[in-house]
Amino acid sequence: MASPISLALSNPDDDKSLVLIANTLQDFVNGIVAAAAAAQDIDKVIVDECQADDPQPSGWQKYLWNCIGKAAMEIPADHPGQDRLVRLLQELQRLPRHGVPEKVGDEIFQKELWVLTPENKYDGLEQWLWELDQGSFTGTQQVESSEAAATSYVNFSAFLARLLHSEVVEATRLCALIRPSPFATGNPLTSTAYPDASEAAQHYEPWAVAAGQWILHAAEVLYEMGEKETLTEIGRQKWTPALWNGWKSRFTAVANAEEFSSKAREVASKALEKMAEVEREGVTTNVVDTFGFISLKE
Repeated sequence: MASPISLALSNPDDDKSLVLIANTLQDFVNGIVAAAAAAQDIDKVIVDECQADDPQPSGWQKYLWNCIGKAAMEIPADHPGQDRLVRLLQELQRLPRHGVPEKVGDEIFQKELWVLTPENKYDGLEQWLWELDQGSFTGTQQVESSEAAATSYVNFSAFLARLLHSEVVEATRLCALIRPSPFATGNPLTSTAYPDASEAAQHYEPWAVAAGQWILHAAEVLYEMGEKETLTEIGRQKWTPALWNGWKSRFTAVANAEEFSSKAREVASKALEKMAEVEREGVTTNVVDTFGFISLKE
């Protein structure tokens, strides 16, 4: 049985509704509350709050997105609480369609809750995850020098990969496998900044472990994107078979180098096994259509 996780999402001065949402997430992540019940409870809090004179459902959703993102950083990459967070978002989308009043300027409009689609930019969720990433992992030095930051980054990467694989949200601009991640821009054992191989490996390791999470939790989708030579948007990273093969080369280097920790080598080895398994099975997903990506393959 997985160990209980303390998310510490609420503050002493938070009002009742904020505490209710935080406590619901806490209980849900630890398996005390079912996904459907958690979704209903959170929805009720926000709907009730939006009956006030100045309804701000977008602000309440942003609070929830923030809590979910921060929770993902705290929950270990292999903890069942990670999958539960994804299920919560799925259950919110399964609720009967309903709107709440939202005040914009001097006017009141109806806002439909829990519609997460590429067309509406996932109602701000993807952008908020990006802002959390930028605010929490600013610059490579933070992740490379702080074990706590590195762990949070690995956990967050595992969550983002799960979101992609579950076809809930596409946040591949934050993918640890591609530029500007040092996993993609650097080399496992050589660096102009760190000429010693052991030191170079130490600084490369958190990026390699985070990149491994994307393979372990979303390899099927990433393989499809490469095989179909995909663009998520014009001007963004092009996903190709060559990119996939480059990841294999980097994971092979990490798996075989004694300069890396046993944990990093294990993650790299598992990533390679997963990639080989996916290659044997071929393309089994269709996120190109689901997310409206552009396939450049004729």
